[in-house]
Amino acid sequence: MRAFLSAVLLLLPASSVSAAGPGTSAATFLSLGFGARPLAMGESYVAIADDAAALHYNPAGLSMAPSMVPVQGIRPYEMLLSHSLHIQDIRLTQMGFMKRPWGMSVTHLTLDGIERRTEETAAPEGHFGASDLMVGFSYGKKVGKVGVGGTLKLVRQTIGEYSATAYGMDLGALYRTQRWPVTFGAALGNLGTKVKFVEEGYPLPMVMRLGVSAGQTKAFPHAVSFELDLPRDNDPVWRLGFEYLGFGPFAMRAGYRSTSGGQKDAVLGKALGSSASGISEFYGMFMGAGFRSRIGEFDYTLMPYGELGNAHRFSFTLRFGGGAKPLKPIVGGPSK
Repeated sequence: MRAFLSAVLLLLPASSVSAAGPGTSAATFLSLGFGARPLAMGESYVAIADDAAALHYNPAGLSMAPSMVPVQGIRPYEMLLSHSLHIQDIRLTQMGFMKRPWGMSVTHLTLDGIERRTEETAAPEGHFGASDLMVGFSYGKKVGKVGVGGTLKLVRQTIGEYSATAYGMDLGALYRTQRWPVTFGAALGNLGTKVKFVEEGYPLPMVMRLGVSAGQTKAFPHAVSFELDLPRDNDPVWRLGFEYLGFGPFAMRAGYRSTSGGQKDAVLGKALGSSASGISEFYGMFMGAGFRSRIGEFDYTLMPYGELGNAHRFSFTLRFGGGAKPLKPIVGGPSK
């Protein structure tokens, strides 16, 4: 535990940047999460990080074997494919591939039909599109009882005929206690260069994540997690996630993220005198389910966005290959 706290103290100076206002960061697509399972748990995932989603939330997860043996068994290769039916016709596709302690991830976002306007006329003069791309390479290593990891990122954004490139890095630490089914996680995400279009440059959406999770043992395979996010471009956010595996091959998940009163009123339309209805009004809450089989795992998440509607995230995870050599087991973890 002392080594983990030392790792957190090393991450804190790099994240000690005074919070700026919303809209002061570029490449905000990096904040849209990765995969359906973490999103269903409100993205309270920095202290779980036991699958390919660790490539996004905490690369230190690459240094450790899963705390619970998947249905497919411990396999050396894991691939995650994810697609989102997002609001405003935004298309978000992600891929993660890892063979511990190495991993690679890709995130691609596209948006078409943006109206082109100038100061001379109020009528649109045509349409253009925008796209975002992130390619990351990750590595994790066990240092004593603490797992550490890092990700190097190439970020490229294109808006119409303009493009910009930036380079980023994620750092993470993970500590699983031996006596209790508790895990502590910390990660610093999106530390890097600015995205510069023409003459103006904006930093990446850097965030510090601190979290703790409990469960994921043979006796209690379910998970409860709590996380505090400290983004550079917004107020602190706390997250709470639950995963219940008591329905045979089915998994049920729920999550919550805190939001400011003003932000919630704006999303729900209350600032304009209207109000979202139905599921859409549960902005800040996440709901999802998963199906686990020997072929793979299929996960789904519903994300309400108030007046903007609902977003849907789908993921498929496949583990394959043979000859896996699990790392030293933890409490309730896989045996050799």
